[in-house]
Amino acid sequence: MILKRFAYIRVSSKEQNEDRQLQTMKNAGIEERDIFIEKKSGKNFDRPTYQLLKQLVREGDELIFDSITRMGRTMNETLKEYEWFVEQGIHLTFIKEPMINTSNDQDDVIKVAIQKVILTVLAAFAEKERMDIKIRQAEGIKAAKLKGKHLGRPKTVITGEFKEIYLKWKKKEISGVEATKLAKVSKATFYRMVKEIENN
Repeated sequence: MILKRFAYIRVSSKEQNEDRQLQTMKNAGIEERDIFIEKKSGKNFDRPTYQLLKQLVREGDELIFDSITRMGRTMNETLKEYEWFVEQGIHLTFIKEPMINTSNDQDDVIKVAIQKVILTVLAAFAEKERMDIKIRQAEGIKAAKLKGKHLGRPKTVITGEFKEIYLKWKKKEISGVEATKLAKVSKATFYRMVKEIENN
């Protein structure tokens, strides 16, 4: 018997959207307060929300993932985490890979053995996919550099107007807060531009 149902949603970066996974969990009947969302890479399990969830779940609870890749993307670590939940008596459900869902008949040795083989293969593919993404990103950056494209933050142009603001700030005629407001830039950008002027 399931005592309480939780769901864990993970996307790799702040730019990615978790709405699809969230809707999937709501469709599965999980209350929003029991859905834990995290925007972190799956390369390790040093994730605050995931670790908090591990402390909350108890024997007899169910933890739902959209996919094994949402749990993690490193084979050995993912297998250890899966085993930890099994040992704690927590039911694991993977919507996209129901063949690795845990159940009450974990005493069926053959079934568990087959499940472990499938889990290992899926976890290995998840790790390979992560490595492939990293390689593609590195190749993309290299290609962009060869084409002379500027990567990272766009360079801030230092105008004559900014130089005037800088001189006023330097002479202590205006404060740093006033200077950033006049220049219409953030504090970090202001001091980066100041450093650029002083270095030149």
